[in-house]
Amino acid sequence: MSLKRVLIADDSHVFRVFVTDVLREHGLEVLEASTGRQAMEIMLAERPQLAILDGLMPLLSGFEVIDKVRAAAPDYKPVVFIVTAVYKGRRWESEARQKYQVQE
Repeated sequence: MSLKRVLIADDSHVFRVFVTDVLREHGLEVLEASTGRQAMEIMLAERPQLAILDGLMPLLSGFEVIDKVRAAAPDYKPVVFIVTAVYKGRRWESEARQKYQVQE
Protein backbone atom coordinates (compact mmCIF):
# COMPACT_ATOMS: atom_id res chain seq x y z
CA MET A 1 0.00 0.00 0.00
CA SER A 2 1.35 3.39 -0.97
CA LEU A 3 0.62 5.89 1.78
CA LYS A 4 -0.52 9.17 0.26
CA ARG A 5 -3.58 10.40 2.15
CA VAL A 6 -3.86 10.65 5.93
CA LEU A 7 -6.69 11.74 8.20
CA ILE A 8 -5.84 13.38 11.52
CA ALA A 9 -8.90 13.68 13.75
CA ASP A 10 -8.61 15.32 17.14
CA ASP A 11 -10.55 18.00 18.97
CA SER A 12 -7.24 19.64 19.93
CA HIS A 13 -6.37 22.20 17.28
CA VAL A 14 -2.76 22.33 18.50
CA PHE A 15 -2.34 18.55 18.13
CA ARG A 16 -3.87 18.58 14.63
CA VAL A 17 -1.59 21.41 13.48
CA PHE A 18 1.53 19.72 14.87
CA VAL A 19 0.80 16.33 13.28
CA THR A 20 -0.40 17.89 10.03
CA ASP A 21 2.79 19.93 9.67
CA VAL A 22 5.00 16.88 10.25
CA LEU A 23 3.08 14.73 7.77
CA ARG A 24 3.00 17.42 5.08
CA GLU A 25 6.77 17.87 5.43
CA HIS A 26 6.97 14.24 4.31
CA GLY A 27 4.85 14.88 1.23
CA LEU A 28 1.56 13.44 2.46
CA GLU A 29 -1.89 14.83 1.77
CA VAL A 30 -3.50 15.48 5.16
CA LEU A 31 -7.21 15.68 5.85
CA GLU A 32 -8.39 17.11 9.18
CA ALA A 33 -11.43 16.63 11.42
CA SER A 34 -12.23 18.10 14.82
CA THR A 35 -15.11 15.77 15.70
CA GLY A 36 -15.79 12.08 15.38
CA ARG A 37 -18.69 12.71 13.03
CA GLN A 38 -16.48 14.71 10.67
CA ALA A 39 -13.85 11.97 10.84
CA MET A 40 -16.38 9.30 9.89
CA GLU A 41 -17.70 11.37 6.97
CA ILE A 42 -14.18 12.06 5.67
CA MET A 43 -13.13 8.43 5.99
CA LEU A 44 -16.13 7.22 4.01
CA ALA A 45 -15.88 9.93 1.33
CA GLU A 46 -12.10 10.27 0.92
CA ARG A 47 -10.86 6.83 2.04
CA PRO A 48 -7.48 7.82 3.48
CA GLN A 49 -4.99 4.98 3.79
CA LEU A 50 -4.12 6.02 7.38
CA ALA A 51 -6.33 7.54 10.08
CA ILE A 52 -4.97 8.97 13.32
CA LEU A 53 -7.96 9.31 15.62
CA ASP A 54 -8.40 10.77 19.09
CA GLY A 55 -10.03 8.21 21.37
CA LEU A 56 -12.25 10.88 22.95
CA MET A 57 -13.68 13.35 20.44
CA PRO A 58 -17.01 15.17 20.51
CA LEU A 59 -20.00 13.48 18.86
CA LEU A 60 -18.23 10.13 18.26
CA SER A 61 -15.10 8.69 19.85
CA GLY A 62 -12.32 7.38 17.65
CA PHE A 63 -13.42 3.87 18.60
CA GLU A 64 -17.01 4.58 17.52
CA VAL A 65 -15.76 6.09 14.26
CA ILE A 66 -14.00 2.85 13.40
CA ASP A 67 -17.05 0.76 14.32
CA LYS A 68 -19.29 2.86 12.07
CA VAL A 69 -16.81 2.97 9.17
CA ARG A 70 -16.37 -0.82 9.31
CA ALA A 71 -20.15 -1.29 9.29
CA ALA A 72 -20.70 1.14 6.39
CA ALA A 73 -17.74 0.06 4.25
CA PRO A 74 -16.56 -3.47 5.14
CA ASP A 75 -14.22 -3.54 2.11
CA TYR A 76 -12.34 -0.42 3.30
CA LYS A 77 -9.39 -1.39 5.53
CA PRO A 78 -7.31 1.65 6.50
CA VAL A 79 -4.47 1.57 8.99
CA VAL A 80 -5.77 3.23 12.16
CA PHE A 81 -3.96 4.72 15.14
CA ILE A 82 -6.07 5.59 18.17
CA VAL A 83 -4.43 8.24 20.33
CA THR A 84 -5.77 8.17 23.88
CA ALA A 85 -4.83 8.18 27.53
CA VAL A 86 -8.12 6.51 28.47
CA TYR A 87 -6.94 2.92 28.32
CA LYS A 88 -4.48 2.64 31.19
CA GLY A 89 -3.64 -0.65 32.82
CA ARG A 90 -3.90 -4.25 31.68
CA ARG A 91 -7.69 -4.53 32.03
CA TRP A 92 -8.31 -1.61 29.67
CA GLU A 93 -5.65 -2.82 27.28
CA SER A 94 -7.33 -6.22 27.09
CA GLU A 95 -10.74 -4.63 26.47
CA ALA A 96 -9.38 -2.43 23.68
CA ARG A 97 -7.77 -5.42 21.99
CA GLN A 98 -10.89 -7.59 22.18
CA LYS A 99 -13.60 -5.03 21.46
CA TYR A 100 -11.79 -2.93 18.87
CA GLN A 101 -9.31 -5.45 17.42
CA VAL A 102 -6.38 -3.33 18.60
CA GLN A 103 -2.94 -4.57 17.62
CA GLU A 104 0.35 -3.27 18.96
